[in-house]
Amino acid sequence: MTDISPVRGTLYLWHDRWMLLGHLPANRVHRHVSASLLLGLDGTFELEVNGSRRLTRAALVAPDVPQALNPGQTTMLVAQLDPDSDAWRRLAGSLAGRASMDLPLAEEQAWALAHSADCRTLSANLAQYLAATGGPPLPLDARIADICHHLRATLPERLDAAALAERAGISASRLTHLFREQTGVTLRRFLLYLKITRAMARWQPGMTLSTLAAEAGFYDQPHLVRTARDMFDALPSAYIGTGEFRICRCSDAD
Repeated sequence: MTDISPVRGTLYLWHDRWMLLGHLPANRVHRHVSASLLLGLDGTFELEVNGSRRLTRAALVAPDVPQALNPGQTTMLVAQLDPDSDAWRRLAGSLAGRASMDLPLAEEQAWALAHSADCRTLSANLAQYLAATGGPPLPLDARIADICHHLRATLPERLDAAALAERAGISASRLTHLFREQTGVTLRRFLLYLKITRAMARWQPGMTLSTLAAEAGFYDQPHLVRTARDMFDALPSAYIGTGEFRICRCSDAD
């Protein structure tokens, strides 16, 4: 008899972001470049941040902060909020420089998110939650916003800080400092994050890691593996290739 693993949840994939909804496996300490929005839709979960553990129902973790999640049997929504996004910058002001904080989550908000039937509905319900929970987005320096947009559009194989600094009209050292100050991450890690996000979006069952690494702009397969382990404690195949998660490929309009 064939052993068919039960479906644990849904992975929602856009070309530049992703969300997980369902019963998720525990993970070890890793560092997302994006901010992590973690919502227990029907109960609490254990969260470790910078070596300190706590039980919570809803939490925000700043970009590039060591964290680990143990959901237990709780239905989770995990949303990665890019450090240059309005979604993250709506919540960032409440952190006031802290690595993490708990957030409010009303039962009706949790119910709506848990019963989001498609990409568009999930995006709309999350946007409503962010609008109710956060404030106006913190401003992002226009030069840094342009650099982020440029890196997304071009996804260069290697980071050329001098060329980016010339584009921004400032010195390379000033750009490096300003980028970290504004986003919470380094230029290099931001570019690696964009590449691993593209790898998630492009993964198809049967695709080799070598092919995926080449298509996503990594030097080679080991480079992809190291980056995925560091940022997610898992390879894309852990969610896409096992059959344990439905894959919902979303359009930019959703």
